[in-house]
Amino acid sequence: MTAPHATASSKKKPLAARRDRETARPVRCQICRSITVPGLDVGPQPVGDLVLSAAQLNQPETFYPMQLHHCPTCGLTQLGYIVNPRIVYKNFPFVSGTTQTATQHLQSLPPQLVKMAGLTARSFAVDIGSNDGTLLKAYLPHGVKFLGVDPSGDPVRIAREQGIPTMHAFFDDDAVTEIKAEHGQANAISACGVFGHIADLSGLMQAVKRLLAPRGVFATDSQYWLDTMARRHYDNMFHQHLRYYSMKPLIHLFEQYDMELFDVERSEVYGGSIRVFAGHAGEHAISPRIGKLLAVEDEAALYDSATNEKFAADVAKRRQELFDAVHGHVRAGRKVIGIGAPAKAATVCNFCRLGPEMIDYIAEVNPLRIGRYLPGVHIPIVDEERLFSDPRRADAAVLFAWNYHDEIVPRLRQRGFAGEIILP
Repeated sequence: MTAPHATASSKKKPLAARRDRETARPVRCQICRSITVPGLDVGPQPVGDLVLSAAQLNQPETFYPMQLHHCPTCGLTQLGYIVNPRIVYKNFPFVSGTTQTATQHLQSLPPQLVKMAGLTARSFAVDIGSNDGTLLKAYLPHGVKFLGVDPSGDPVRIAREQGIPTMHAFFDDDAVTEIKAEHGQANAISACGVFGHIADLSGLMQAVKRLLAPRGVFATDSQYWLDTMARRHYDNMFHQHLRYYSMKPLIHLFEQYDMELFDVERSEVYGGSIRVFAGHAGEHAISPRIGKLLAVEDEAALYDSATNEKFAADVAKRRQELFDAVHGHVRAGRKVIGIGAPAKAATVCNFCRLGPEMIDYIAEVNPLRIGRYLPGVHIPIVDEERLFSDPRRADAAVLFAWNYHDEIVPRLRQRGFAGEIILP
């Protein structure tokens, strides 16, 4: 495991981070503690969601290792280095309800849990990493009492302003003690898009088990490693995403805490994800979908070392293809911009060496990111309206928010954007 380091940077030409030269220590699996095998390395990266103000551009930035590691025992894929969560979530600019796609997906879960767990007006539900409360709003028509828990200041403020009860805290043993004292146990607990983000996995699982009522349901949404690998979505790597789940390691994880998965669904959201449902062991009938998806993973040789090696080779090829596509436009005098500035944009631009000399700006709709700069490469993030008001229209755009392609591209085309769309 290599250590982070700071580099001086300037607005025009940020210095590349140097690799740490200390001897790497073995990285242990976050689920079973076996020694892992290193895989794809996208180099030192800044925390992708820590977008910079203009005043920060000439200050040192810290770059952290970002390399995948694969567990040969339980099958988990994970990052080899964990950044302190208090750094990652200090000024977290992600808002769940920015797109209709994400909103619809998140709000589809509460009705499922109402039916699956038999929730009524006397029931209580908790959402871990509740952000701006988008998911929790879907409980309102059912009269279920609910509470969000999130450590990020701005999203919690937004949720509270909308009347969504939210605890501003990390979900841990102390939070559970406080929740149980006021509300009792939860009949449903959700963790959508955050189950792979929480560094203290053992503490998380113990807290969930302690809070979950008998016959209760714990539901999680996570990007599915099978889809990430098959589709070469290396930009799903960023410092919030500590673990990349698939069925085999998830089953192993829940068994360690006397819990079990009893159902699973696949979705195209996030570029391919799985929604899994778990409970205390022996309390729910096991769906045949569990075995069927395990068979799909076996057929894809998901846990073979050769599969991981091919993924790394495919990503290296894709990196060159993207650089060549953007550089070709720039060399021909054409203007290239970006669309969407999620954390994955920072991964792509730092890995592929795409800076403001190649990408003029990144268009965004999230007000928490507009007016700031992408970390590491310092590409300005501007209001999406600039796409249409700029006297010189862009000839091409890298769609960093590709997971919302079907929502974003038709809207931009309808408003007159005619440039080429490049997928990273």
